[in-house]
Amino acid sequence: MRLKSFHAKSMQDALRQVKDALGDDAIIVSTKEEASGWVRITAAVEQIPPSPEAVFSNDAPAAVPPQRAGKPVEEPAPAAHTYDPDEVIEIITDTMLKHRVPAAISEKIINAAALDGSGDPVKALAKGLARSFAFNEPHDPAVPRRPVILAGPPGAGKTLMTAKLATDAVLHNKKPVIVTTDIARAGGVEQLSAFLNILELPLYQAESAAELQEILKKAQGADVIIDTGGLNPFDPLEMKFLAKLLATGDMDAALVMPAGMDAEEAAEIAMTFDVLGVKNLIATRLDFARRLGGILSAAAKTGLALGTASHTPQVAHGIIDLTPHKLAALLLPHLPAPAQAATKAKGR
Repeated sequence: MRLKSFHAKSMQDALRQVKDALGDDAIIVSTKEEASGWVRITAAVEQIPPSPEAVFSNDAPAAVPPQRAGKPVEEPAPAAHTYDPDEVIEIITDTMLKHRVPAAISEKIINAAALDGSGDPVKALAKGLARSFAFNEPHDPAVPRRPVILAGPPGAGKTLMTAKLATDAVLHNKKPVIVTTDIARAGGVEQLSAFLNILELPLYQAESAAELQEILKKAQGADVIIDTGGLNPFDPLEMKFLAKLLATGDMDAALVMPAGMDAEEAAEIAMTFDVLGVKNLIATRLDFARRLGGILSAAAKTGLALGTASHTPQVAHGIIDLTPHKLAALLLPHLPAPAQAATKAKGR
């Protein structure tokens, strides 16, 4: 374990030093604000093997439960071998079955992928995904974003995603305004406050649509991220409350949905939020789920756009921009040897 201390004028500068020196897998061991106003952070990172953990914490490592770090999702490299067209379709078809993607959606993806002709299953699958789903362009940090409101069922990861978006904004030299409407849930405010205290950001609370509207007026020009409480999508009263929140201003509404759900269940939940005007789908727990058919089904049935996603429990750098190629890499991480290569190997 390699320990290192960082001294800076602000928490943002100190966090940036940690990232530059130790990388994304660094563990924050302790933070301290000195009387001068400067901040001191002690961070640690495993040297051999590389650390699979990276969490924000004000406690010593022994007090922090181990957490899995998400495997980086890179744009896939070209396949090592060229596959014939039938093999490509067979691989993609097997992939759709493995992820429990509904037949109608699979057929659409496969038909689009068949037009690729590159002999690369991942590239062909990416083309099929690009033609079958809507994808948001990666956000340019230099461009102010409209207020973002996160909604979804209980336990979907909205509060953690709020913390991740806030951290990302801070690391891009912004001071976002964070709001929560999750007042009733025990510990909801405290959980988010604990994250934001590290970033030196206040947490604003809005118990009603009117209070949220007042906060939005005062926060004009700033990046605003709004966390909401878990909602039962089949409870008319709870969805009515969300509708009132969405009507308070011009916002980008996103459904936060964990991967691994049953495809039909996920689609039904997504459709209830789609009716209220939610336009985006943020997939969480991509590192944990073995099957992503639920996410594909939810997006296909509603037209919700994919983009921001979470593939790690880390707060710092814990989000990815989900492109067709990255989604293809998640769906198809391992390729079998092509038939022609296997035949040659057998004949030796």
